[in-house]
Amino acid sequence: MQVEAIYSQGRIELVEPLNLKRDHVRLIVTVPDDELAPQANPFNLPPEVLQRAVAMRNRLDAVRHAPLPPDEELPEITAKQLDSQLDRTAAFELRAQMRTEQGRPV
Repeated sequence: MQVEAIYSQGRIELVEPLNLKRDHVRLIVTVPDDELAPQANPFNLPPEVLQRAVAMRNRLDAVRHAPLPPDEELPEITAKQLDSQLDRTAAFELRAQMRTEQGRPV
């Protein structure tokens, strides 16, 4: 059963009262993600762990946002790389075909 409730200053109050069999009932509350305020350190990690995490995120962001080299600067694809890519593409096509035959979405 779903009921509407309002959270206010640490308390959850039901919009409409319920007649429950017991005084204590365990509930599951779903809070929309956009209603949660971000926490600076939700897992109480040591400062050195947080610093390493920030450094790692910065390195990953630098890679993600780095401009791609122009096509003419890229090395030529080797025959081995081409064969590997063709094999991989064929494997994905075969899997998609098998899923279609089994009635599963692709």
